[in-house]
Amino acid sequence: MSKPNWRNSKTLITGAGGFIGSNLSQHLTELGINVVTTDITDNVDIKCNLLDQSATKTLFEKVKPDTVFHLAAKVGGILANVTQKADFYLDNTLINTNVLAEVQKMGIKQVFAMGAGCAYPKKLEDEDLNEPDFFDGVPEVTNDSYAYSKRNMLVHLQALAENLSFQFVYFIPSNIYGAHDNYHPKHSHVVAGLINRFTQAKQDNSPEIKIWGDGSAKRDLLFVKDLINAMILTCDDKPNAGPINIATGCLTSISDLAHSIARISNYTGTIGTDTSYPEGQKHRTFNIDQITKLGWSPESSVEEGLSATIAWYQKNIYKEKSIPAIL
Repeated sequence: MSKPNWRNSKTLITGAGGFIGSNLSQHLTELGINVVTTDITDNVDIKCNLLDQSATKTLFEKVKPDTVFHLAAKVGGILANVTQKADFYLDNTLINTNVLAEVQKMGIKQVFAMGAGCAYPKKLEDEDLNEPDFFDGVPEVTNDSYAYSKRNMLVHLQALAENLSFQFVYFIPSNIYGAHDNYHPKHSHVVAGLINRFTQAKQDNSPEIKIWGDGSAKRDLLFVKDLINAMILTCDDKPNAGPINIATGCLTSISDLAHSIARISNYTGTIGTDTSYPEGQKHRTFNIDQITKLGWSPESSVEEGLSATIAWYQKNIYKEKSIPAIL
């Protein structure tokens, strides 16, 4: 199959008002790529609820894209995944099915979709996570509903690739953080949630912050700008990669992460633990041979990424005595 030049096509970005989508939209616009953005938020070209099959159909008929970056999803941190399982499964399944149904009907040749590292099997948490093993076992129970909806999307993409003249990349990132993340104190991912809590604790002169779990769980922390660079490199060089891991190859414990955020935020209180809260998988180490063979490596250290993220958060989100609930 020939390699279409996606940079010269009309590109639709779903979920463009979200974390990854807003960062990608900004970068592609700066590159001069013809981008149309959609989300349920107001700061996009076309506002559309992808849960609605009819609305999704109308969107695709209006835009007539050649390439789709499918990033739209219902997302949240570990507590949201545990307490809203039915919603996470249903909403994400509907979003993915509606989008890919229109992709098939319109004969779109390329889709670059966002997967989820948490969908890897629980049994592999002490091993390197290799793309061929993505389906080989059940996911971690704290995020299984979300994980299965993401697995379903990969099955759908693979079926399209087998039956049609169709290329896709399914990005499997590690734990992403950076500008435009969700900083809700309970329903965010770990980095954003801790930045929120430490900033508020410093403002309130709170003597102690308790992190969820015992702090020993480790994560591969990926700065969003490095993710975007990896995505674009993959689309340029290997636009039919299928599943591809994107991670740094380095693990940081939640305890070390908390102490780094405290230091950068100038929080001087103590840091404790609360094992009544879930902490998810203990380890998640990604095999990154595919992406490194393309010449990619992260440009930002954890310290640099956290410093930039905290500075952005304090400038753009945090307001004295008020942390907005971004859902």
